[in-house]
Amino acid sequence: MKNSLFNPKKIDLPPQIILIPQFWDKEYYKKLKSQALVDFQLILADILLFPDYALVVGFLGYPHLLTILEFIADIQDKEIYFLGTAGSLNEKYNQPMTLDVKEIHSSSVLDHFSHKKNIALSGFDHPGLIPAKGVTVDIIQRETVPWLKEQVGKGMDFVEMELFPLGLYLERPYRALVVTSDILREEGICVFNDKKQLQREFVKAYEFIVRTINER
Repeated sequence: MKNSLFNPKKIDLPPQIILIPQFWDKEYYKKLKSQALVDFQLILADILLFPDYALVVGFLGYPHLLTILEFIADIQDKEIYFLGTAGSLNEKYNQPMTLDVKEIHSSSVLDHFSHKKNIALSGFDHPGLIPAKGVTVDIIQRETVPWLKEQVGKGMDFVEMELFPLGLYLERPYRALVVTSDILREEGICVFNDKKQLQREFVKAYEFIVRTINER
């Protein structure tokens, strides 16, 4: 971050980086780790290096993520891709589905981080993906019934925990996909039962990002 006294020794990574809080298909992820050129840990997260990109896997929330990014040399020059899961706020997305994030909004404490209340993302603009906009919360307890009504009224499609602060940190557009893992309703959070479908959808989204990187 600009003007920060925190200046750790930097690590060099490839020019394209995929950020993944949790890789949902564990068997697939084991194969990925076995195929990586290099595999090491940084503040409890895995760093996997491949010829054209790096994977950063295993963080929760924006404080952990942004701390990790501070260790990466020239992070502001990297092309960033994000893949995570999110809670659906839209009844149309009532099963595991991949959403192409076009816009992310702040909520609660995050409203005080910046005069900006929403950030436009680059998007993938692929006909097979669903364009969506979402909202970031700083902790999971923010999702109350009044909060849910407000976000649905604003047309939010999903809720997650990293994308808005990541956008403020990078100060430039980036690309993100989220796979819906549950849906928020006034009676509570309904977790989708089909874990295999979630894993398949997550792997499909990951492979789509890798193809995009290879094509570029």
